[in-house]
Amino acid sequence: MQRGTMTTDYDVIVGGSGIAGSTTATILADAGLDVLLVEAGAHPRFVIGEGLLPQSSMWMWIVGEYFDIPEIRYLSDANEVVNNITSSCGIKHSIAFSYHREGESFDGDDVHQLIPPQLPFYSESHFLRADIDHYLVETAEAYGVEYVEEMPIVDVDIDSDEVTVTTDDGTTTAAFYVDATGGNSVLAEERGYREDAPAFATDSRAIFAHVEGLEPFDDVIAEADRPGQSNRLHDGTLHHVFDGGWMWVIPFDNFERSDATKASVGLVLDRDAYPVDESVTPEEEFFGIVERFPGIAHHLEGVEPTMPWIRTGRLQRSASRSSGHRHFLTGSTYGFVDPLYSLGLVHTFESVFVSTNLLLDAFEAEDFSAERFERLDELHREQTETVDATVSNAYKALGDFAVWNAWAQFALAQMLFEDLYIQRHCFDYLESGECAVFDGLLTERRPGDEAPFAPDASAIFEITSVALDDYATGEVSAEAAAEVILGELRDAEWLPKHVYDWGNEDARHVDFSDPELVEAFITWGKTESPDHLREQLFDFQLPEME
Repeated sequence: MQRGTMTTDYDVIVGGSGIAGSTTATILADAGLDVLLVEAGAHPRFVIGEGLLPQSSMWMWIVGEYFDIPEIRYLSDANEVVNNITSSCGIKHSIAFSYHREGESFDGDDVHQLIPPQLPFYSESHFLRADIDHYLVETAEAYGVEYVEEMPIVDVDIDSDEVTVTTDDGTTTAAFYVDATGGNSVLAEERGYREDAPAFATDSRAIFAHVEGLEPFDDVIAEADRPGQSNRLHDGTLHHVFDGGWMWVIPFDNFERSDATKASVGLVLDRDAYPVDESVTPEEEFFGIVERFPGIAHHLEGVEPTMPWIRTGRLQRSASRSSGHRHFLTGSTYGFVDPLYSLGLVHTFESVFVSTNLLLDAFEAEDFSAERFERLDELHREQTETVDATVSNAYKALGDFAVWNAWAQFALAQMLFEDLYIQRHCFDYLESGECAVFDGLLTERRPGDEAPFAPDASAIFEITSVALDDYATGEVSAEAAAEVILGELRDAEWLPKHVYDWGNEDARHVDFSDPELVEAFITWGKTESPDHLREQLFDFQLPEME
């Protein structure tokens, strides 16, 4: 059944009611605009993109605070999710990668675990997206957005004075169109934005479902193989990784306040290493691959799907541009690379933050020219190019644990400092109460590109990329490639070795839930770090830790 009825002459029509579309609609309506939200399907519905990171949680908090919309801010904290949205979500208080070799038993020395710090203004979750997305639609309606569903958009016509959107139910007009319809964008196809063969180095596909009966990996491995930190592997997202692919394991039952019993599991596979086998069902192919790795197979023993297994084609998609006169595409409509490192929701909220500011400014100026939105093209290009470079490097590193171990240490350094850069803005806001502290993030090519450590990290990334390319083409051994990366990390003065022993091949885990470790890191940053970090990154007042 359709919900709502379209009229005519809105300020903004938003196509698509996923997280980006609903959040954008809510912000615009709260600013006084007349908004129509058009959905092809209906809620609640199955969606992936379930694991948060410290950065995605921070961005949800930032957007909620900046626009003074508490319903968005609730997303940033696991307890607020239960208090206000749903009791079906888990927590993500661990990020772990478990390396596996075909035909060999699991070895606990092949695990890396990061436990993020506990800060008073956010706490990462595992989102059951059916509940979260439905809540955001209801929030949009509560803020005055007119919502219609089961109404696919079949045409979008943009002329100099208005936008005309056509559905099976008729046509309606607006001053502006926001396309949050994802990979099925009619506008992107009509305007020739969609690229048939995305020029990404990453080339992967996926097989996934929700399941019941998943035991914590901590409980099915020997005690000696557990990392032994303050949180279990089950207390967050676990990535089983192997040459040519990886698996996400996202439990929704790992929070004491959750009443969920399900978990999300999915294989993501390099298409050259694992070409699709159409002779078997998605479920048969999934478990056929899992059975090659005894440790993963042991973890998934006894699980039962709660839905049909989904098998995709190539995941990667892109567009030649994401904005023009009287329209823009959201980040997920512009393109997608691969879910490794869970950057999708980070980029979604970066994009929402930038795009809604641009659009509100455009309404104030009564100017919807393409030039006003070029900043969004730049942002989306940088987001997808950065993810592609990072993920394609990770796939190369998966060929051997020595290389993967070195790459994982670099990835940890990059994640830690990128998180701190956004945290610094949050700390400054908590100290000053001024939302203007976030305005600088609006002008960076991508938030973090102007961070003081960015040139240091970029230099190591370039050297690491060359080493991984040489390893992937057989020009150097795994050991030689790993040593290049580890050597760069050992020599990096911007990395505090007393916090984590970067460059030591035996280094694995780090637990930032330990206040003493956080204090050691902050003290180093404020007293011993290089001048450019001390003066431009660690110049904040740390809020009281929980």
